[in-house]
Amino acid sequence: MTSVARAVSRAADRLRPRPHEPRDDYAFCPDDRFWFRPAYTEGKCPLCGMVAPGGSPPSPLLRRMDRSWFGLGLLALESLGMMAVVLFMYFRA
Repeated sequence: MTSVARAVSRAADRLRPRPHEPRDDYAFCPDDRFWFRPAYTEGKCPLCGMVAPGGSPPSPLLRRMDRSWFGLGLLALESLGMMAVVLFMYFRA
């Protein structure tokens, strides 16, 4: 192995998360010896159904909001913009 390949391999090892290192967003199931992310499994182990400590984390704000409100807001902004253009052209001409 060349020195360049060794350097690239060491850099990749530093960037890659280790599976045995616990992270805040992971939970460990002692029955199955399995790490899982409660945010994607509704707070339960996907193999045995054990509830993660702390349960399921709350969803982000943008996931909890109904997307139709965003569409309605954009439609209202577009209507105001078009009204401003029409009034500008009316009074300028």
